[in-house]
This record gives sequence, structure tokens and C-alpha cells, in this order.
Amino acid sequence: MIKLPAFISNGMVIGKKAKLWGWTAPGQSVNCEFLGIKYNCLADESGRFEFTVFADDFGGPHSMVIGDTTILDVYVGRVWLCGGQSNMEGPLSRSRLLHDEYVVSDPRIRVFQVQKGLKFDAPAEDVIGNWSAAEGDYLDHVYAAPYFFARRLLLNSPTPIGLLCCPAGGTPVEGWLPEELLKDFPELYSQLLEVKEPGFIAQAEKSSGELIGKWKEELAAKDIGLTEGWHLPDFDDSGWESRMLFDGAGLPEHGAVWYRKRFDMPKTEGAVKLRFGRAENSVKVYVNGTEVTAVEYMYPPCAAAFPDGVLKPGENIIAVRVVGESHNPRFVPGKEYAIISENGVCDLSGEWKRRVGAEMPKGPAGAWFYGRPCGVYNYMMAPLLGYSVEGMIWYQGESNTGRPGNYKELFSVFVNHVRAHFGENLPIITTQLANYIDPGMWIGESGAPGEHWAKLREEQRKCLEIPHTAMAVAIDCGEWNDLHPLDKKSVGERLALHALRMVYGEDIVSDGPTVEKAVTDGDNLIIHFKFANGLWAKNGHPMLDIIDENGNVHRVYALVRGETLVARLGGVKPDIIRFGWVDAPAVYLYNAYGLPASPFECGLGK
Repeated sequence: MIKLPAFISNGMVIGKKAKLWGWTAPGQSVNCEFLGIKYNCLADESGRFEFTVFADDFGGPHSMVIGDTTILDVYVGRVWLCGGQSNMEGPLSRSRLLHDEYVVSDPRIRVFQVQKGLKFDAPAEDVIGNWSAAEGDYLDHVYAAPYFFARRLLLNSPTPIGLLCCPAGGTPVEGWLPEELLKDFPELYSQLLEVKEPGFIAQAEKSSGELIGKWKEELAAKDIGLTEGWHLPDFDDSGWESRMLFDGAGLPEHGAVWYRKRFDMPKTEGAVKLRFGRAENSVKVYVNGTEVTAVEYMYPPCAAAFPDGVLKPGENIIAVRVVGESHNPRFVPGKEYAIISENGVCDLSGEWKRRVGAEMPKGPAGAWFYGRPCGVYNYMMAPLLGYSVEGMIWYQGESNTGRPGNYKELFSVFVNHVRAHFGENLPIITTQLANYIDPGMWIGESGAPGEHWAKLREEQRKCLEIPHTAMAVAIDCGEWNDLHPLDKKSVGERLALHALRMVYGEDIVSDGPTVEKAVTDGDNLIIHFKFANGLWAKNGHPMLDIIDENGNVHRVYALVRGETLVARLGGVKPDIIRFGWVDAPAVYLYNAYGLPASPFECGLGK
């Protein structure tokens, strides 16, 4: 009896030289046949066998026989490993809100999305998942950044693309490291040892589950909106206060808040969509008494298509219940709040009727272990090691912004480990963090805007010192009010530009303006860039932070002069120069190819 990994299965994509493996009885001979060539190997003492198959041409579908198993719809193509956290995991269904016209079925793209999970005791042998083509009903579930990456690779090529995807939201880089390497990081290793204690996870989940359940029961009992039917269309809300949707005055710190609004629909034929921004923490939307959508936590956008029969010509009523568990029950401004139909857009962002349903203490936190070291590595990454891939794209780092100082060290360890299994020169293309910050939150006693994301971006830029790496800059792809921005098209395409240049040898520009050195000329500071042909600034004059030898920060504006930035120092003696050194910079630099400059920190003369 032969067992094969889940990703060696119907619909798979393999490279022209592909390492395959499986398990059977120790010492048993295993035969394989592919494209008319026969292969044979013996299982080792553990029962594992492996062999390498070859193909001359890209294409398919083909069949492959391994022992008594026939694998159908095998394609020879380009396989890429896609890893990271939630911004690599975001599905096309969300990106449709911004790039719907670019989301099309493409059977050349075949996707294996590893089921998420954690395992702290030891690496798993296999993962859970299956290969699917990026078409039909499955298309909305495909991860957006890898999809747009593949679409750009396929722009001038029919070669099948295999996306071996294993991201998991909320995971720090140490989550993707094996236990033996974590021993060099005592603080992180102690976090792993804690969750490995027998019964630790089960007890934490039990305790938090009980507390959360009790909190929700108390909320339901207190929320008079539930008992009085505030979602029903004939409810009398004339006594409610009138408030603008984003008016936070009078909101409880935690609890349930209800909103009601009347709107007119001249016609109800054709597709009608609801776009209702994002809420903290959860939201339910009712139209004419029928629930049309619900979002259970704060990050996914609140959007839905209206079921048939819900809307009616003339006056309709929408009721919304927002529950704030760990945050104020509020809506996030800057998003779209509207009903969209063939007849136009009905704006919902104005004045509403509002009433508090229940005030509550802060809700208890759930037992959540995706932030712990090693867990996703064991469950999701370890079983994939050794599969033949042409490179890896990576979008991760948000969960390391709270302690950015050792990111390069940890990522270097991760790269070395991955390359020990996939090849010492495996191309690795990372994504630098996008712009993001809540301007209502301040970090530090000085009241200065947050710099944690800026510091992490600089660590990511330093990772380019690792050979055979590249970095897609996404500083202009984010949204100040959303940890999960919708623009994964730009991210995927910029990742693909690096792949086309460094892996497939295309003569293209894949980098934005890259700082080369900073020098002084009298009282002027001049910053030189590579890849800066056609240098231009968006949203105003670039702003620089000049740190003098005493550590004082001087903020100055710069002018674009050819392929340089020039700033007047005003007598300041610079020691360190920074550009874009906030979590969400206001001004971006681009070259003639529309590629942005990375934020950076550099010394004088460097």
C-alpha cells in the first residue's frame, strides 16, 4: 500500500525536474511512470521513498502512475511557494471590491492551498488540501496576491503556473521556524515550551471559551434591541437620537449599538450590492427585517449581494447592530458605505438613528496560538519542504512590528532553512509592508506618529543583503484604516516583475528608486538613487528626517532634481537620514515605470 502527500495528486503542477515522494513498507520497491519513462526506487527503513521525474516541455494534462495509484491532470509548469500571513492569504472575493474587472477565470493557474492549522510537538508528514484551477466557483477563494502574481507571469506565456500556498494570518516570522533553530532565541523558545506543556492549549481554550460564552450570554440578555426587535421594519425609532454614522460621541466603550436608516430604491431589478465598510468588532445588517450579511470579527469588509425579494420599490429600512468586544462599537471611516445598483449609488454614510442596546465591560480575549513559534511551521510548511519550486514569494511582517529589531536575523535563519530543502540559491521575493495606521492612535509618550511599521520596513529592506532575494515595495498599496488593504493586484504584479527579471531573465525594471548614497554639498543634502529614471513625487514635497549627532530630529522638505532629492539643511549637521519614516507616509517617490521607492534609513556618505 502506497501513501502519497496531499499535493502529489490529481491536478498537480510539477517542474521539468520534479522531486516526488511517498510512504510504503520499508524496503519495498516502488515503480513510477511519467511521459513514457519508468522510474524505480526502494523505500528506506522508515518507509519513505523518493524519486525525481523529468519532462522536456511545459504543458499537460498528463497522467502519472506511482505504484498502484494513477494521478490525473498532471501539468508541467512553473511552481511557486507562496507564504506569509493574512495579506498573502486574502481571497479574491475581497479584491473584487477594487479590481473586479481583473478577476477572471484562468485554468492555466492551478492552486494548492494548505489547510491552516497548528502543531507544536513535531513536524507533520503531510498537509490537507487539493489542487484546483483558478476558475468557476473556486475563483473567489483563490488568494489574491498569488493570483495576480501568476496572471502577470502568464501575460506573454501559456506555461501552467502552480501556486503552492501556505500562508496563515497573524503569524510572526518565528512561527515558520523549526524547533531546533528556535533554541538560539531563548525568549521565543520559552514561548514554544509553554504551549508544549501537556494540557496547556486545551485548558486555555476551555477557559477562554467559557469566558467568551458567558460574555455573549450577558450581552444578549442586556441588549434591549434584541428583545424589542429593533431590526424589524415597523419598529418605531422616532425617539432615537440622530447621529452621523462616524460620530463616536456617546458610544459605550464596549457593548452593542444599533443604527437605523430609511432609504429609497426606485427600482429593484438586477444585481444590487451592499458595501458597508468595516466595523469594530462585529456587525449584522438587516434590510426590511431580513439579515443580509454578518461579519464576526473586525477585519473582513462588510459586503453582500442582496437576496431576491429583500428590497422593494420605494422606501426601505436598514438596521445595523454593531458589537464592540475589545474595541468601541463603531464604524471605520474612509470606507464605502452604500447600496450599489444598476440605477446608481445610494450613499449610506450620512445621518442615522442611533441607540445603545447594551453597555458591557471589555470582552475576554480568546485563546489564540497562531502568534506562537513553530506551530504553523510544523503543520503547514514542514511537509512541503523539498517539493520542486522555482522560487518563493513572501508577504509577512505585520505580526513582528511590535519588536522589529531582530526581524532580519530571524528572516535570515528562515531563508537558510528553506534553502536547505529547496536549493541553496532559491529565489525569494518578499513584500515590504504597505502603509497603515489608525491616526486616532498614538504610540509613545512623545505623541509622535507610530514608527514600528517604518522600523520593520527598514529591517525588510536590509534583508535584501541576503543573496538571491528581491523585494516588492507596497508602501502605496495600503489603506490607513485597514490592516488588509484591497490592492493585491499591484502587490502581485510587482512580485512578478522581480520573478520575470531574476528567474526568467527578462530585461525589465523591477525596482523602484533605491537609495544609493547621501552626501552634502555646502548647506545642501543630496540623496542619490539607483533605478530613478524619471523620478517624481506624488502628493507634494518628499519629507526627510535628519538626525544630527546629538540625536535631535529635524524635519525638512526636499525637491526632486533629476534622479536625486535635494534638501536645504539650514546649518544642521546630518548623521542619519530617513525618508518615509512613519507607518503611513503621505508622499511617495516613483520612477518612470510607476514603481515606488522604499522608505529608508541611511548614514551620510552611504
